[in-house]
Amino acid sequence: MDSDRLLIWLAIAAAVLAPLGVFLVAYPSLTGAPGRVDTPLVSDRPSREVVVRVGDSELLGEQVSLAHLDSTLVELWVRDELLAQLCRERDLGNPGVASFIQHRAVQTYLRDILLEEALGDVSPPTEAELLTLMSTDSLEFMVERHYFHILVADSATAESIRTRISWGESFQLAAERISLGQKAGIGGDMGFLVGAELSLRGFPEELAHLEGLSEVYGSDQGYHIFLTTETRPLTDTNRVLNSLAGPVLKSRQKEKLDSLLAAARRSFPVEYAEGWR
Repeated sequence: MDSDRLLIWLAIAAAVLAPLGVFLVAYPSLTGAPGRVDTPLVSDRPSREVVVRVGDSELLGEQVSLAHLDSTLVELWVRDELLAQLCRERDLGNPGVASFIQHRAVQTYLRDILLEEALGDVSPPTEAELLTLMSTDSLEFMVERHYFHILVADSATAESIRTRISWGESFQLAAERISLGQKAGIGGDMGFLVGAELSLRGFPEELAHLEGLSEVYGSDQGYHIFLTTETRPLTDTNRVLNSLAGPVLKSRQKEKLDSLLAAARRSFPVEYAEGWR
């Protein structure tokens, strides 16, 4: 099995099948075996309306209503079901892959239902809460620094650039010539920011108090070098409040997700085979 094709199918399962997870318990899979979840997602009433039948598979009116399908999407289901049954008849499908994709689709559907309910209860921070947060560290929240930024793909290049800058090479010219960052065309100039606007984006907290040239910092995006050239008192409180609101909300959502995972782990033990953790 081509791993790239499997990844594509899994992406389809997450993006397309998951919202339609109710289908997966009603249709035979590519293996010919019926789908299964512990709690049925579709009623077993004998009076269920059949919108369309293809071979041994049925699309029910209840499912059409739950998934908000229109006639175009019903026809798409028919087309795909015809092709799936032809694939099964010709014994082309891999039963293991079909079963895994089916399980993964139901898994992501149930996950999203839980997270929609749980994270929907997480309140965004109020202005008063953000102002209280800003008062906890005046250097991080109330002092603006003029930041410049260089982003490169590998650590060796980053260290070499930093060394040259420390010897006197222009940071701005290096950024224009080498940086992959969004501000490269203007010499890496990020403008005046309070340190928290960087630290809440995932950068080390010491950048909030940076004076001069930073060390090299690695991230998922690459390797970063920062420079500050001057400081001034905060001039735009509303900008900082707006910048902080998103990261603070994400932090609260992460705390909620972590608490859900902790509760789940207490109820459902996780055991890895040797060598997989």
